Amino acid sequence: MKKLLFALLIGLTLTLSACNPVITETEDPVTTTYTEDELIDLIESLLPDAQIDTTFDLAGFQAAIVTMLSEARTGVLGVISQTAFGSGTGSGVIYKQEGNTYYLVTNEHVVADATALTIVYEKNGLLFEIEDSDITLLGMDVTTDLAVLTFTSTENFTVIPFADSYDIHPGEFVFALGNPLGFDYYGTVTMGVISGTTRYVSNGIFDATLLQHDAAISPGNSGGALLNINGELVGINNLKIVDQDVSDIGFAIPSNTVARIAADLEDDGIVTRPYLGISTLAQVNVCGLDYGVCVEVQAGGAADAAGLEDNDVIIGYKNADMEEFRDIYNFNDLREAILNSSVGETIQLKYIRNGIEYVSTETVLGTHPDDQ
Repeated sequence: MKKLLFALLIGLTLTLSACNPVITETEDPVTTTYTEDELIDLIESLLPDAQIDTTFDLAGFQAAIVTMLSEARTGVLGVISQTAFGSGTGSGVIYKQEGNTYYLVTNEHVVADATALTIVYEKNGLLFEIEDSDITLLGMDVTTDLAVLTFTSTENFTVIPFADSYDIHPGEFVFALGNPLGFDYYGTVTMGVISGTTRYVSNGIFDATLLQHDAAISPGNSGGALLNINGELVGINNLKIVDQDVSDIGFAIPSNTVARIAADLEDDGIVTRPYLGISTLAQVNVCGLDYGVCVEVQAGGAADAAGLEDNDVIIGYKNADMEEFRDIYNFNDLREAILNSSVGETIQLKYIRNGIEYVSTETVLGTHPDDQ
């Protein structure tokens, strides 16, 4: 580096010598003398691109994570569900507050068939309970495995904001917060990364596109939070693959889906799924492209009203909350985009027909036939 700067110094000296102004007898020239090291420092200060800072404040990053989790822990509570056959425990996340009323989202399978509910929270290392009389179950949706409760309390719980799950990418750090195996391990934190963003899982009535991650979760984590490094809710943990040959394959319901389903359950306790009116092969594009969703259009549906035809390939989707089209690479992308919209919402589609890209007219999503 110094040899290079010394060469620059010689060139700079020659250039300055060739450009010296003519000094008259009345002028008093001022001469500044630099040592070689001083000239090198001067030239380095004029060449900021030559300096690379490789210092990372890991201690500061860790401190920020600890602070974030300390606050978030008061927004992830325990849930006890009493049924005719016994009781079970899970977790839930506070996402909204109105005065002394808190809104908590959890898994449907945590509260299904409950005859009584109890919410558990920790304070100063002690556990406290909010009784059933102060809790209201607003509604449940078995298809997405989500349920919403409200409860009243004068405690100051944290409200955890939603992240935009469309902006999540594989490799991002995530933290699972919940109560594995009951409340002896209340508020357990585990860390991992996002492993996949659109994993379609169908199991009986349950039918949703999920986030895959490798943060450790166990029974009792159901309904708990999956957070990003900013303390925002990325998803609600709901299941994992259990097999002796498998480890660290867990799933969470994406935050955009959680927000939409929670809003429906708050409204009337019922989830009405939107319907685009297309059919397709889930993992094969028979229209000759290596991306997008090759469709058959159902008569009278939203896609039909938008002007789509059989063998069009949907490559983009935009609803009222989106400023730009969301790229659609496969059917899982399209399923999630539709699920995160609402019945009666106006949408637009971007599609390819005979090698030419088009944008559809605006169309209104209808109601899924199974919900009519």
